[in-house]
Amino acid sequence: MRHTPYMHALALALAVSAIGGCGGDDSAQSDGVTFAFRMRGQDASEEFRIRTDDAVFIEKARAQLRLPQDRRFLFPAGPIAAGNGGVNLAWGWHYSDADLAEMSIELCDGRPSMVQADLVYWLGTVKRFCPWGAYVHAEVA
Repeated sequence: MRHTPYMHALALALAVSAIGGCGGDDSAQSDGVTFAFRMRGQDASEEFRIRTDDAVFIEKARAQLRLPQDRRFLFPAGPIAAGNGGVNLAWGWHYSDADLAEMSIELCDGRPSMVQADLVYWLGTVKRFCPWGAYVHAEVA
């Protein structure tokens, strides 16, 4: 078989293409994705945000966004920590981990403003936030 410059260029292009596809994650995925959540029956002042790189959470949240708003029944549930985590707007707390749930215990139900108003209690005693009235509002760029 005769090797031509065309064959070398083709082989190089294929090798670069194969190596370039090995990472599996695009930059948005590796940096995480931010989702905005709102509370049913409340104004936008109760909006909060979660940034995650968990593929299952991201897929569930995006699936919720494909539904009409009144059919988005999954809400975030998980441990919270002090500070806004660089993403949770002006709130003094953020999720340290989260999942999207269909149900949870009543103790961790509430509104973002309730958590903010009594941070010591929520961070020290409850330690979790699972607002039943929350829904995925948007994926934030």
